[in-house]
Amino acid sequence: MPVWSDAATPLLDYRAVLQLMPDQAAMTGWEQEKRRVDLTDHSADCQNPAACNGKPLSGEARFSSGDVVARFLVDTLPTKAAAQDKLKAAYAAYGDATRYHAVELPAIGTESRAWQGEPGGRDGIAVVMRAGTVVATVTTEDGPVDTATAQRLAVLLAKRIEQAQAGQAADAVLGR
Repeated sequence: MPVWSDAATPLLDYRAVLQLMPDQAAMTGWEQEKRRVDLTDHSADCQNPAACNGKPLSGEARFSSGDVVARFLVDTLPTKAAAQDKLKAAYAAYGDATRYHAVELPAIGTESRAWQGEPGGRDGIAVVMRAGTVVATVTTEDGPVDTATAQRLAVLLAKRIEQAQAGQAADAVLGR
């Protein structure tokens, strides 16, 4: 596994957040169904992308491959402390032991946890992580429950987040 940084760089620019979201080029063998940045998240009412610069943003991407659906969700925060608080809330969403049980995966991003259960209402795996000032969730749903695929997808997203935080092009691709 890679050595992960704990960057304090906030990603509060619409273009940077859109770039870090996996796209078709990053997800060879998967079909892109959705990829967007939410310009109205975190109580910011943005009328255009330029108005959102400097405000926390959310991004979402969805892909499918056969019966399996992969979802990528990110929330940008202005500080690592804010991201740590958001991460605790994200972990709490999987606290119902009747619906989810912990899955052991190597650390992804700055810190992470994984669960098996019904993210999105269907059998699958959820990996919730923090990479510096970004909190992200990667889920795989439907199809066979496959922790290895969920781990590869989460590593992809963590690499893209770290690239963006370092001011580089977020161009990591699945499998590399």
